[in-house]
Amino acid sequence: MLSRRRLGLVAALVVAAGACRQEPLAASDDGTMLSPYLAIGERLADDRITDVPQLAAQIVAAAQTRSGEAGVDEILAAAGRLASPDIASLRLAYRKLSEGMIAWLATHPEARSGLELVHCPMTFADEGAYWVQRSGKIANPYEGAMMLRCGSKIGWSDHRRGAPPAGDAVLQGMD
Repeated sequence: MLSRRRLGLVAALVVAAGACRQEPLAASDDGTMLSPYLAIGERLADDRITDVPQLAAQIVAAAQTRSGEAGVDEILAAAGRLASPDIASLRLAYRKLSEGMIAWLATHPEARSGLELVHCPMTFADEGAYWVQRSGKIANPYEGAMMLRCGSKIGWSDHRRGAPPAGDAVLQGMD
């Protein structure tokens, strides 16, 4: 059952989504948390914020069915902050959303097919941050065009919350 707080969060995201509609929403409403999460990361890497509130609402709806699973509470909390019209605020919320998604994917390795875990050590004033993206060229959602290819593709077991990755991480995109 949805709590009043979570129901209010979904309603706020849906209202914000309607107000921010600028272009057709990509096909990402497949009922999963992962597809809209990836779409948000791709938009941020392109320095765009279009459809982020709608995508966040999709994440909330899908996460509601996974209550109690690893990372889901963090995903829900972060998704509630994705209605901001400010890209810097969205990137901060996406950082928290990513930590929740990584925790969820740690317990669902079957969902990692075609995905990579990436860490940028320079983002957020050299604090660094992780994200999950589709396999291929690095597309940094935290820095966008300024440092689009900056990051290290790392193994799933090398993730360390709030710290640089374990093991050897080869920084790409700085040449």
